[in-house]
Amino acid sequence: MVKLFERPRITLLILVLASASLITLNYRGGSRFSFVSVKAAVRDVITPVRSTLDSAFSPVGNVITGAFDYGSLKTENQKLKNQINGAEMVKLAAGDAQRQLNQLLRLDNIQFAQGIASVPAQVISMTPSNLQLSFEIDKGQSAGIQLGMVVVGGSGLAGRIVAVGSTTSTVLMVSDPNFAAGVRFGPGGNIALLNGQGLNQPLKVNLVDPGSPIRVGQVLVTSGLQGEVFPPGIPIARVTSITNPLGALQESVKAAPVVDYGGLQYVRVLKWRPLS
Repeated sequence: MVKLFERPRITLLILVLASASLITLNYRGGSRFSFVSVKAAVRDVITPVRSTLDSAFSPVGNVITGAFDYGSLKTENQKLKNQINGAEMVKLAAGDAQRQLNQLLRLDNIQFAQGIASVPAQVISMTPSNLQLSFEIDKGQSAGIQLGMVVVGGSGLAGRIVAVGSTTSTVLMVSDPNFAAGVRFGPGGNIALLNGQGLNQPLKVNLVDPGSPIRVGQVLVTSGLQGEVFPPGIPIARVTSITNPLGALQESVKAAPVVDYGGLQYVRVLKWRPLS
């Protein structure tokens, strides 16, 4: 039995011999045979065989073409990825620019600390650690910044100046364990004391008597009592939880800073000096 891959060769050999025989008959037979009829006969025999050969070799051609197409497709895919990445970068840059603009607009239209001179500044680095929760700004002594001055963001109190250089300053965050501020809440302006408790910890609100008009979601503002480090009425924290321990002399109140330090880019330094 002839193997499948040997059949085209045998068929081709038969065709060649048949063609040669027909040509010989045409030469010897004179007018009884024409070369046109020979070509027609050969074509009739060759056409189905050529179709068979084309079918046999077309997968090979497709593989070769596919190999070249694959390279082209890979290149086009990379171009498309580059375009998408470029579009994403533009989108991110636009989003960051919008956030910066929103912060500047809020700083320019703050409704607290009215009438207090201030210096605009940009946050240049965040340096929270176990020792101190703070961040750096790009203004210092050359801009009139002094120790103890109050720093605010568009949503409220961001901290106070604890170190000053010629062109930079360090701001202590509200969350730092060494931070404390008198606050007010409720319609009657109840007084409480807010303390920082460290990195990733809630703020603690002390001296809240049981039954006081305080609720979750309520915004606490600086008290501004005489001699207070901070001017009055600046939003500082939002109440996140309230519990009533059995037999306790005060409510257990937790809060979170109103300033989002993770996205803080621009601040104002208030030239506030507390009254002695």
